[in-house]
Amino acid sequence: MDKFLLLLLLLGVFPFVFFQGVAPDTLCMVCQNFKKGQCLQGKGNCTMEQGPGCRTRDFFFFSEKGRWIYNHTQLDCYDFCMSSSFYFRDLKILTFCCKGQDFCNKYIGERKE
Repeated sequence: MDKFLLLLLLLGVFPFVFFQGVAPDTLCMVCQNFKKGQCLQGKGNCTMEQGPGCRTRDFFFFSEKGRWIYNHTQLDCYDFCMSSSFYFRDLKILTFCCKGQDFCNKYIGERKE
């Protein structure tokens, strides 16, 4: 009888121990060209099972007046996402990453430098 109770206890605890380290999937927004409050191209969703998660990239171009002008935003899933600022000549790309909450990369407006 003691072995039976021990077996029941182990079977009851096993799922909690086994699944403890598994993070839930994160649902992300996808849009290749987001401008003026709407997705103009490539609208959809993606799911990140593990890894960094949802990515938001804001694209800016340097104007002749000497300032950065917002152009568009891209939203997607990315396995190796790292928040960063990338500069290449007259192009600036600001990257933001998030995970753990569905649609955490929902576009909330252009980000300033």
